[in-house]
Amino acid sequence: MHPSAPNGAIRRPVSAAAALAFMFTLTACGGGSDASDTPPTSGPPPGAGAPQGSVVCKDYDMQDVTIAPKTITIRNNADEQIYPVLSTSTNAENLWVQGCLRTTEALPTDVVYKLYVNDGQGIPPGSEVTITLPLYSELGPRQYITWWNGGRMLLADRNKRLRNDEDKPMATPAEVTCQAQGTACALTTYASKVQFPEDAFAQLSEYTFGDSDIPAGQAARLLKPANVGYNISYVDHVYMPVAIGPRDNPYIGYSGSVQKPAEFRKALRSFLGGLGEGWPVYNMSEVRLPGGYNIFAQRGGYLVQDPDVPVQPPDGQNPPVLTVQKCIDKQCTPEEQRSLQWGQSVQNIQDLWGACVDWGSEDISAYTRKKYPQDCPAPQAMRDKLALVKDFFAENHKKYLAMYDAKQCTGEPKGSGKIPPHVAEFKYWEAIKHIYGWVPYNEGCGAGANKLSATTAQGRDHAYVQAMYIQDLQYNYGQSAVQADPRLVFNPYVKLIHDDLGMSAYGFSVDDAVGFMSELGNGLVFTVGGVQGLENGRAFNYHDGFDVLLGNPADRVPENKPLLKKYGACSLGQDAGDPNCENFKQDVLMPDANRIVGFRVGTMPSYPMKVRFTDAQDNVYTLLVKEKFAACTGALANCPSNRASIVDSSACSVTTPQGGKHPKSDMWCVGANPNQSRENDEAAIKNHLSFPVPVQYLP
Repeated sequence: MHPSAPNGAIRRPVSAAAALAFMFTLTACGGGSDASDTPPTSGPPPGAGAPQGSVVCKDYDMQDVTIAPKTITIRNNADEQIYPVLSTSTNAENLWVQGCLRTTEALPTDVVYKLYVNDGQGIPPGSEVTITLPLYSELGPRQYITWWNGGRMLLADRNKRLRNDEDKPMATPAEVTCQAQGTACALTTYASKVQFPEDAFAQLSEYTFGDSDIPAGQAARLLKPANVGYNISYVDHVYMPVAIGPRDNPYIGYSGSVQKPAEFRKALRSFLGGLGEGWPVYNMSEVRLPGGYNIFAQRGGYLVQDPDVPVQPPDGQNPPVLTVQKCIDKQCTPEEQRSLQWGQSVQNIQDLWGACVDWGSEDISAYTRKKYPQDCPAPQAMRDKLALVKDFFAENHKKYLAMYDAKQCTGEPKGSGKIPPHVAEFKYWEAIKHIYGWVPYNEGCGAGANKLSATTAQGRDHAYVQAMYIQDLQYNYGQSAVQADPRLVFNPYVKLIHDDLGMSAYGFSVDDAVGFMSELGNGLVFTVGGVQGLENGRAFNYHDGFDVLLGNPADRVPENKPLLKKYGACSLGQDAGDPNCENFKQDVLMPDANRIVGFRVGTMPSYPMKVRFTDAQDNVYTLLVKEKFAACTGALANCPSNRASIVDSSACSVTTPQGGKHPKSDMWCVGANPNQSRENDEAAIKNHLSFPVPVQYLP
C-alpha cells in the first residue's frame, strides 16, 4: 500500500463530488457457496425481485432503497493454475455502512476477512469464476463485513504463504455466492488480524465499490453505489501479468498487462541483467521485484523463519525481505546473505543524490562514497531539478515541524532544541524515501496532513514541481543523455513497467500513465495471461479518450435527481452493417438518483466516432468527434492545439423525444469546448469535451 494511505484504504479514494461518479443499473449472478449459516440482515428485507445479496439502505430523502450486489470475475488465461484470494480491510470508522444506514455511529471493523476461491485448489487454465459481493454482510448486531470498501484481490500462482497463523475459519455468509465456468467454485472464509504475508507468490490489486459522502445541508453520510475503483499494485511490486476492466462498461479499456506469464517473467529477468542490474528482489524462489519506493522503504526488513525461503542467513537469523538475484542463485557469502539488499542500479540512484545534491554536513557515507559536487555525473539542468525536489521536501518538512510546535500532531512538540525520536528528521535517507514515494512528512499527524499540494519551493508551486518530477526525472530514461550514461537514470523501475512490460499502470505513486481508476460499472473483471473475459480488449490511457461534460444547473436540479439517462459511442467504419454509426446503441445507463454531469468515453477502436446520449427529459444528443486530442506540451490554457478540429459542430444535433430537431439544438451545439486539465493532486492530463447545460436549461 501507499505509505500515506490509511489502513485498508485504496490509494485514490473515489470522489463522490467528481464529475464522473455514475452507476449502471445493477445486476447480479446467483450461485452456491459452502456457507452453512445465514447471517441476520439489518432493516427490512429487499423488495420482491431484488437480486440475492441486495441490501436495503436509506437514500438522500431517508427512504428505503435497495442496493444490489456487484461482482468480481476472475479469468485464468494462463497456462498454469492460479489461486485467487479476496480480503477486506480494517476501518476505525465504517464509512460505507454509515452511508447505507445514514448513521453517525462509527461501526468499526478491526478484523480482516479473507475469501478463498477453491481453497488450496485454485482455478485451472481456461476457466473463470464470478463472485457476487453484497455491500456488506451482517455477522451480528452492529458487526459487519464490508465487502465494498478497501478490498484487496490477491492472484497467486503458488499455493504457498496464502495463510497466516492468525487466520481463523468461519462460515461464508450465504449472500456471498459464486458461479464458475470450466471449474468448481467453493468459497472459504477466514477472519484475521493481519493481511497476507509479504512474500506471497502473488500480484496484489486493490478495489473499492461505490463511495460515500455527507451531502450539503445534511448531517448523515450517504452511500453512492455508482463507480468501481481499482488499481494493480505495480507501484509496490511486480510479479504477475494482471489486467482489470469494469463490468458492463465497454467504453473503458483495461489496466495492467495481458501478456502470458512466461513472457512477463522473461522481461523481469532481462531487466535484472540490464538497466536493473542489482535491483533488489524479494527473497523468493520466483522473481518478484519491489517498486522504486519499496527498494528503500523495505530495506532492513526481515521475514519470519521459513525453510522454503532461498536466502537463509547463518546462525538462525531471520531472512531478509529483500535480497539480490546473485544471493538467490547461491553466489553470496554468509554476510551478504544477511545484509546485501541492493546492487549497482540502486547504488547509481544513491550516488546521484549524494554527488549531485548538497546535504550540508550530514555524513552520508553509509549510502554513497561519491562526493558533492565533484563526483556528480549529471548536467547542470538535472542538478537543478534534483535540488528543487530536495528543497520542495525540505519546505514540506518545515511545515511538518511547525505542526508539532503547534501541537497539531499526536507526537510530542519540540523541546529544548531536540526533536523527539518519533518525529521524522530531514536527512538524506528519510528524504529519499519521501521523494520516491512522493508522500509528505506527516508521521504522527494523520494521513491527510501537510499535503504536498500546499507546498512551494524556490518560488515554484506543487503543480510545477510534480510535473517536472514526473516528466523530467521519473521518465528521464528516454532522454538521449541518460541513455548514454545509465548512472543518470532516476528510476529504472519506471522503464521496466512502461517500456519493458508495455503496461499503462502505476510505475510510481503519481505516475501520469494509469494508476487508480474510478469508472461506472457493476463490478470488475480480473484476468491473468490474456484479454479473454475483458469487455474491452484495448489498454486504457487518458490520452486516447475523453470525458463529455455538461454545464451543471445546480440551482435547478436537486443533487438526488438525474441529469442524464444513458449514453453510447461508435467508431465509424468498424461495423460493416452500420459503417456510419446511424443506429448504434446507448447501452450504458446512468444512475437515476444522482445529479451527474458527464461520462467517459475512454477506449474506442478509432476516430472519427459518434457519441450519443439522452438527458432526463428524453432529448437525444449526437456528436461527431473527428480526431484525437493533441498531447499538451505547453500551458494547459492553450491546449489542445487542435481544439478547432476535434468536434464537427455541423454534425451535432439535439432531437426531441418525438424525433424532431430541438429548437435550441444549434445553440447547444456551437458551445462545444475541447479542453484539457490536470487535477491538483494528480499528474495525468485528461481530455474533456465541455458543453453548455442541457437544452432544457438554456436561456
